[in-house]
Amino acid sequence: MDVVDQETARQRWHQEHVASWLQLIATLRSEGWETHLTCAAAPVQVEGSLPNGERFYFRARHSDVSLGIGGDDPADIPEWEESESYAEASWLPAVEGGTIIRRLAFRYAQQSNPTE
Repeated sequence: MDVVDQETARQRWHQEHVASWLQLIATLRSEGWETHLTCAAAPVQVEGSLPNGERFYFRARHSDVSLGIGGDDPADIPEWEESESYAEASWLPAVEGGTIIRRLAFRYAQQSNPTE
């Protein structure tokens, strides 16, 4: 594969990667989240509000994926934060990202409102 083919392949991958994240953002919005993709790779970053209105910051970088919720700035000092390991998280695919963000948000909901 020559240099031009490699660059074309990289551009195609990047376009597909961004498109898949934008599709996930649209799906989350249909589920009541207010979401914005602020960066698609290195790191992946999504910000907004959960369906209950609490602000969140989601980031996938190096080998760590985290979700911070609440506080004045959930990207800086969230009231709640949890993370998971994921190899090559800086290039996290949207399918896995959707699973992880929902799982972490579910953990937050369980810890914030434990069933009696």
